[in-house]
Parts: sequence; C-alpha cells; structure tokens
Amino acid sequence: VKRAPPPVGLPTLTMAVDRSLSVAATVCAAVCLGLIFFTHTSSTTDLQAVMTSGPMITSGPMITRSVAVGAERFRLNNLSPQEGSKKNKKRLGRGYSAGKGGSCGRGMRGQNSRSGGGVRTGFEGGQTPLYRRLPKYPGKPMGPGHSYTRYGVIKLDYLNQMPDNSVVDFPALKEARVMTDTKERIHKVLGNGELTAKGLTVRAHAVSDSARAAIEANGGKVELLNKYKHFSYEKKEKKPLHPRNKKNIEAHKQQAKNRAK
Repeated sequence: VKRAPPPVGLPTLTMAVDRSLSVAATVCAAVCLGLIFFTHTSSTTDLQAVMTSGPMITSGPMITRSVAVGAERFRLNNLSPQEGSKKNKKRLGRGYSAGKGGSCGRGMRGQNSRSGGGVRTGFEGGQTPLYRRLPKYPGKPMGPGHSYTRYGVIKLDYLNQMPDNSVVDFPALKEARVMTDTKERIHKVLGNGELTAKGLTVRAHAVSDSARAAIEANGGKVELLNKYKHFSYEKKEKKPLHPRNKKNIEAHKQQAKNRAK
C-alpha cells in the first residue's frame, strides 16, 4: 500500500528548522569545548597549575607546581641518577676485556709504572724548581725545609681584664670570656695596647720583647711553656710505674728487702 506523501505546509517547515537549529547548536557546543580545552592547557603550564595527585588541603595555601602538564612526574618507578654522575669502578689487572688489563693503564716502563714510583711535590726533573727560582721575602717561608710556627695571639689589652696578682694563661682568659677558642694550640703574647694590670704571672709559649717589658714593668713575670706539636694545658696525672720498671726505685728496694728475708 503506497503511503501518501506528507502535505507540504507548515509542519514540514517546522521540522526542517528544528533540524538546522540542532546541527548549529552541536557545532557551537563543539567549538566552545575546543576553546575551553585550549585555554585550559595553555594556562596550566606555569606556576598556576594546581597539583591534583594527592589529597586536597582545604585549610592553608594552595599547592602549585612549576612543571608543565605534559611532563613526567617523579615516582619511585622512574627515579634514576643523573646521566654521567655514576661511573663504574676501574677493574685493573682483570684482562684486556676489562679495559685495564696487563699494565693496568700505567704503561710498560718508566718511573711512574713502578710500585711506589713518582716524584716529590715540586720536583722538576733536576732543573731549578719554581720555588727556588722565585725571589724570597722575609716572613714568607716557601718550599720544603722551611717551617713557620703559627701562634694564637694574646694581646696586652686582654690581660687588663684579669685581676691583679693572678696567673694568666689561655684557659684562664677563655674561662673569663675574654677570648674565644682558637685553632692554634700554642699562644704568643704581643705588645698591642697598654698594660694596666699589675703583678700578673703570664704563662705562654712565646712573648714579644715589648710585651715582656710591659709585664715586668708592672711587677709581673713571664713563664714560657714548651712548644709541643700537640700541647695541652691540662695536666695529666702520672700513672704509677710498674714494679718491674727500672725507674721504680722504691719497688726495687722493696724487692731487695724481701730477698734478704
């Protein structure tokens, strides 16, 4: 049975308009979504991108990240040291396949190929070395064989803060908070300033001539200490000698009495 065609009139026109409007709405929606996605990706590639991997903190400042959205995040499964920071240890004398077999990278002959080889610092093969070619200045020791004693400085101004007729050394000055700790173990008194304290007994490892004259002029005296490499102001108690030690005279006398009995 043939169906009759729909009458051309107002209902057909209404349906066509509805279809065109739905198509236009779909296109507009797609365009709007594309614009929103583009602006979102472009604006979240800087510090304004909010970190979404983790629990959200409602109270407090917003956590941001300074990495692009497409960048890979640090996780336990993709952590690795920076390229070139880790190198394999050289395996010497383990065959040529290891890269350092045979002569172990030292060559076959020569002074540096021997065990214990090499030359001292400053040696230039027999010619006049640099530290001997340069001019020498007083107070500036150079090269091997020169030694310079470095003292911790104690000024005369520091001694004025100590009471009269007292024994003064570095531990006493440190305890009175006149000086702080120094990396030098030995100390020297220098004549900087004027001395007003009287009757001081100054104990130090070295004293300048001007400082000694100022101390003795005020009725004091100077006691020089030994310049040991590892000097200590603390006096250690001497351990008793072993009975069999030759220096223990009392033990020997007691042993002689016991034998006589």
